[in-house]
Formats: sequence, C-alpha cells, structure tokens
Amino acid sequence: MRISMVMAMDRNKLVGDRGVMPWKIPSDLKYFKQLTMGKPLIMGRVTFESLGGVLPGRPHIVITRNPDWMHKGVEVVHCLDDGIDAARRYDTDEMMVIGGADICAQAMPHTERLYLTVIDHEFAGDRWLESFSWEDWTEVSRQETDESADGGYRFTYYVLEAAAR
Repeated sequence: MRISMVMAMDRNKLVGDRGVMPWKIPSDLKYFKQLTMGKPLIMGRVTFESLGGVLPGRPHIVITRNPDWMHKGVEVVHCLDDGIDAARRYDTDEMMVIGGADICAQAMPHTERLYLTVIDHEFAGDRWLESFSWEDWTEVSRQETDESADGGYRFTYYVLEAAAR
C-alpha cells in the first residue's frame, strides 16, 4: 500500500494558523475529498479536531500523545508507525497522511506520493511544512488555476513522486 500525503501550503510553505488553514478554497476541498474517498486518513489530533468531525467514507486514524483521548468513529494510535500499521489493514492501494505539520515531518521520509496544492499568496500563520523540499520530489503532473478560481487565489495542484532516496 502506497503512503501518500495530501497538503496545501502558501508560497512560503505555510500550512496553518492556530489549528486551521488560513484560506478557504472550495475547489481544493472538493479535490481533497476526491483524492481521499475510501482511503484511510492518518492525522494528528489537532488536525482531526479542525475537521469538525468524522469525514464520511474514509477511515480516520488519529495520532495523539494523550492516552485518554478518544472519539467515536476514530481509531486512536500513539505514534506514526502504529498509524501506518493500522492503515495497512484496509483494502485499498493508498493511505493518506493529511497533517498536521508535525505528523507530516515524521511521515515525509516514508511518503511515496505527495498531492500538493500551492496557493500563490502569502498568508499569516504559525505552522509551516518545513519538512518539504522541492529537490526531494519529481513532478508527475500539475494543474494551474487562475485568480478567477474560487477563493480569489491563484493556486496549482501538483502530484509529486519521491525522488530516489
């Protein structure tokens, strides 16, 4: 099963601000749903809580250090390796790491494919995808939008494959 990551960032690698994304781009949310439907999602607790609940049609695996944390409809694990093992039990060809930045940093060396949305704008925030470097990836495809796209921002969808490591 391939380990993939789905992330969105601004041109400075910003991915979040106080537990939420600092932009709202409806077409990117639709793209996220299309990519992840039916696939196990691996995420940190803060990312899960930012979703507002369980997203339908996708198993949720939440990594937390809190041994008492639980949520209905969620499989709780306490480290990335346990999250990957849990995702491997599902009958699908791909698991999806979706954040936050700390989980992505841990998962980056294991990630084979990255679905990356880059918003051509600079936002204010407090979380960056510092573990990402363009040199570590080979571009498979890209789809650019213009400023008339929803949200009023120009952005590009990239599909990247890990370069030889």
